Amino acid sequence: MKLAVFGEATVSLGGQLVPRVPANFLRIVVYLLLENENHSVSRGKLSQIFWSDTDQAHASMNLRQSLARIRKFQEQYGLNLVQGDATYVYLNLSQVKAELLRIDLLDYMNYARRGDIESALGLCELYTGDLLAQNEPQNSDFDEWLDIERVRLRDDLITMLLEMVNKPVGVSIDEKRQCARKLIEIDPYQEVGYRTLMQTASQLGLIAKVERTFRECTKKLRDDLDVEPEEETIELYQQLLPKLSPATTRGLLVPPQPTSPLYNNGAEIQLPQPMRAANQIEQNKQAGLPRVIVLYMPHNAADPMEQLAASLVDDITIGLCRLRTLSVVAPYTSKRVVTESSVDNFGGLNEQFGVNYAVDSKIVRRDGFCFLSVKLVDVATQEIVWAEKQKFDYVLPEQQYRQLSIRIILSVVSVIEKSELDRYNKLFQDPNAYYWYLIGKREIDKFDLPKLRQARQSFKNALTASPDFVPALSGIARTMQKEWLVLARSEKNILIEGEQIAKRAAPTDPDDERPLRELGTISMYLGKFDDSLEYFDQGESINPQHADLLADYADALTHYGWLDQALEKIQQAIAHNPLAPDYYYWVGAGTLHYLDRYAEAISFLERMKNPRAAARLMAACWAMLGEREKAVECRKQALEDTPDFEIDDWLKSMCLRLPEHREKYKTSLREAGFH
Repeated sequence: MKLAVFGEATVSLGGQLVPRVPANFLRIVVYLLLENENHSVSRGKLSQIFWSDTDQAHASMNLRQSLARIRKFQEQYGLNLVQGDATYVYLNLSQVKAELLRIDLLDYMNYARRGDIESALGLCELYTGDLLAQNEPQNSDFDEWLDIERVRLRDDLITMLLEMVNKPVGVSIDEKRQCARKLIEIDPYQEVGYRTLMQTASQLGLIAKVERTFRECTKKLRDDLDVEPEEETIELYQQLLPKLSPATTRGLLVPPQPTSPLYNNGAEIQLPQPMRAANQIEQNKQAGLPRVIVLYMPHNAADPMEQLAASLVDDITIGLCRLRTLSVVAPYTSKRVVTESSVDNFGGLNEQFGVNYAVDSKIVRRDGFCFLSVKLVDVATQEIVWAEKQKFDYVLPEQQYRQLSIRIILSVVSVIEKSELDRYNKLFQDPNAYYWYLIGKREIDKFDLPKLRQARQSFKNALTASPDFVPALSGIARTMQKEWLVLARSEKNILIEGEQIAKRAAPTDPDDERPLRELGTISMYLGKFDDSLEYFDQGESINPQHADLLADYADALTHYGWLDQALEKIQQAIAHNPLAPDYYYWVGAGTLHYLDRYAEAISFLERMKNPRAAARLMAACWAMLGEREKAVECRKQALEDTPDFEIDDWLKSMCLRLPEHREKYKTSLREAGFH
């Protein structure tokens, strides 16, 4: 059995809350633990502290009645904690010593005596809020005593946390981050905590985290206290920002895991790069990834327009490499193929380089205009499976060049995936990892439980063919978090399982942002908000143009409470992926709902191909606009799909950092008629 007296005071047995706990049980336990070292108090003193607003006779009678209820409660659950005789009430800690009973306050007191970093982290975990935070004042001396003890315990913890974050040695970066987060949670105006998070983020190369922490600190101080951050905080921010570079974040996995080099007789062993590369090529072959070469055919290499086009083609090649579901020939080899051999016939590319598809690009001039012509050629059949011609000019803004690069990349990948799937289906080849990945990918974006489970099985089949195929591992994790979302579950076992799979995938390929995306999303649903945003920071640094990742990042920012940044991020995602899936609009609508922009939220939802999937949110927005009939219609659809939906149960699983956002959603759902 466990007694939790910090935050929402509870008694639990086997993880289940015990109902109908006597009103004074936990109050008396807390008083006896803290008032005397021997955990014993006279009946007269105890009755007077709890019932100080009445005379001694009535106070003694109230104490007898309370102890009788406590005795009956303890007999029911096999407890012998609160004991008494004719003179004293005391605690019998024999069950605690036998580890049959845990009291978080007693653990807290033991940690506080030790004063090391392990104890500080233990205190962070135990301190979930003020002592007996839900205690309702009884106009007694106990209320005043409790207020003093709350302040003492809180101040002692703050002092210990300050000591840990300021320790020059003996405390790791991750430990300092944990202490700083707790410090801000307890005292949101404690700038040392913000400065520590900024410093540790800089050490880890998390550029967005430094800026976000400073903005959060500034906003909190301005909104609540109408003051600016201390000069020390501003100076630190100015010092750290210029030092950061997006490249420094590559390869990190939050929470940071120290990597241990291999040693032989004291000397560090470095794994040769060619060996790593060979392993990656072998893995690509095992997965059955199609191999692509991107070629640029210049008429005049000295022409500035040709040089500009060649740079764009390099960007396209690098973008394709980042996708990790294609095996791409490096730009240097591509250039040598163009300059040292004739590529009028693409047939030799397969034999020499194992190429399946060639992207043939060149500048074409017509009627005074310049165009970039791009063709995707199936090397085996010499068939042009896709072609596009885009206007190309110096005066086009940089953003337009970037969008052109993204559009070509997405088109090439989409066509290759469709072509490969058709090839397998027609020829009945032995399925490999890539084939099963494509089957799963085809179903994963649907908010349909059978389809999600089919997708998961396909990804598992991919792992049978190639156990370390990162896209399939990421896909499994994604189906798990989407299944949890579709079923509106309160228990989170499937999320935790998905988290473990994504953590397995992330170190396998540090240049693939997809596992970080899944970790960011799952951490958000698990309520680990800071970890969630750091995962997304890292993922975006690896591939800042991955629209799906940006959409999930926007969702995480919404759950964190940074609504303006969330709206900006979802707009970026839609700009990168104009024919966006339904999920983008659902995320954007959720953000707009919290901003009280209900009409805009509905406009987003109406752009979904299947707006019924978001019927609950649609009903809430219509209700807040006063459109009762439309709200009722949407509510009916939502309840047909999830008939056992209950607001309170759902909100328990809604991991929103800010309580006011939870209340806002609750209010709008009640307005829509949900219960």
